Amino acid sequence: MLNTDFIPETQRLPQGRITGLPAWYFVLVGLLAASGDLTAQFQDKYPWIAVLPLAIVGVHLLLWSTMLARRRQLLRAVWRRKRAVGLVVALFVARLLVQLGLTRLTDSVAPLHSYAHLVLALVMLTLTTIGAWFDQWLVLRVVNKDRA
Repeated sequence: MLNTDFIPETQRLPQGRITGLPAWYFVLVGLLAASGDLTAQFQDKYPWIAVLPLAIVGVHLLLWSTMLARRRQLLRAVWRRKRAVGLVVALFVARLLVQLGLTRLTDSVAPLHSYAHLVLALVMLTLTTIGAWFDQWLVLRVVNKDRA
């Protein structure tokens, strides 16, 4: 059992089993990670897509101030973990490696060059969504196991 006597009442986690964020939220996080590349891929054809990253950030802020307000404390606890920071670093390194690999590949295969940002966006969407969901799953597994 966790000893929470030293934690102020306002900072304590709620009692009982803690449920995670819904799966669609992680897709939204993945879309935020991919939005820059989606913008780079399609801004020549669709100039309005340049606002996509800002729109997704706006949706995140709206969710944080309304629906996710009760879960902010849990999210802060997750972001204080070294594992969550490691996930961000791993995603950054993965993005650089994929971008380097795509650059080499697209230099030799001309048709892929025009879709490099789209491929990178799909890879980042997938990695970010799965990585963030898995990190939440792991945290909730440990926290709920300690509460049982």
